[in-house]
Amino acid sequence: MPHFLKNNPNFVLLDVQRGKRYVGDPLVRLPQAAQKGNSCALYAFNPLRFRFGKKYQANSKERYIELIFSDYRRGINEIDANVTGIYKLISEEISEFLQEPITAEGIKKYLVELENNLKTIKRLSTNTSELESQIVKYQQLCNDFLSHKEEYGDFDEFILQQEYVNWINLAQKTMKRLSPFTHLQADEVLENHINTTLKSVVNSKDGYSELLNLTRDNPQFMAPIYHQAIVNLAASCYELEGSNWEPTMPLEALMETLRQCGPQIIYTEPCVLFNKTSCQIETATEAYQIYSKKEDDSEEATNGCHSLLIIGAEMSDKGSFVYLIDPNLPDPLTGPRPIYKISYDELLSKILNIYGVSLNEDAEKVTGPFAFQAPKGHFDKLYDFVTGTSLDTYPKNENDETDIDHKRCPSLSQETTKRIKLE
Repeated sequence: MPHFLKNNPNFVLLDVQRGKRYVGDPLVRLPQAAQKGNSCALYAFNPLRFRFGKKYQANSKERYIELIFSDYRRGINEIDANVTGIYKLISEEISEFLQEPITAEGIKKYLVELENNLKTIKRLSTNTSELESQIVKYQQLCNDFLSHKEEYGDFDEFILQQEYVNWINLAQKTMKRLSPFTHLQADEVLENHINTTLKSVVNSKDGYSELLNLTRDNPQFMAPIYHQAIVNLAASCYELEGSNWEPTMPLEALMETLRQCGPQIIYTEPCVLFNKTSCQIETATEAYQIYSKKEDDSEEATNGCHSLLIIGAEMSDKGSFVYLIDPNLPDPLTGPRPIYKISYDELLSKILNIYGVSLNEDAEKVTGPFAFQAPKGHFDKLYDFVTGTSLDTYPKNENDETDIDHKRCPSLSQETTKRIKLE
């Protein structure tokens, strides 16, 4: 059974381990940094999985899978950096160079200018490698646009879509690397994810299925779907399972789920996002501080989707509430942990199922799961390992192969593949 900060018939609040500890280096406990980029779900998974680290067997299945999702996370961060960096800069520099609307002919002129600049800086005696690298990236983008100009129409639209195209390419590459475990090609993973998503929307009243199929050629629409498919693959590989709790159940059901299975990882849209400046402290102890929105707060909703962990629920004469921790915040080893309290009604207005469909989609019903959780008893072992209570709680499967050939990996165990529907 999980550890509790509070546990009575009307209030349950879980004690979640602080920081991180690697199976490959179990004597060292480290603080956990805040999420980087659009990777909140992967960070939210961390308290519910054993982490292996650089010192674990390099040829192990566990470390290989961990690296795949680490590479995916880094790829997302690189894409985010390009959006605010190179994509913005190249549009500004081309416009300044041409002094007229950007056309295919203008791009060709700019390519000539780039080539001349590259030749010039190569003759300089100083280190110009960074500048050369930037010019080469500009050339690649310009040539890519010329190869696809019929598809995008104009350069501004091409640049706008690069974030989403690159995100899709990254997801497809990740799916391919995971194919020895899933036994599925990237297009099969996507189709299975889409089919399962559509099945979760029962008798849509606004053509959910038709709308999705009509926008399959739109990278901006498809990139989040690819991302959600990757997140669900990560949950499967980390041996998480879909929760039996559904938000249509009474709050008592959530409280009992927390007591039995530990934290629940959820998705929200618009974002439920902890912002200290718009909150007030309700309760402060040495172990934690509970924040809630200020009564006069008029902060606008944050667009996009965000993942958090439900670690508590309460029924009181003031209403029903849930308690959250946000992967967007760092998790040091000492000091009070910030916990965010919101009304249960707010959660119900923003929660998505694990396929990214809102509970409030205009349909007869939206089915779950609506959260991921660790298998029963697993979170307790994680807590004991990370806190140092017991450093030998990582469950070894004697029937599993430890070593893998990186070119031909063994499949995940039957038990693992059952936990998340791949088909």
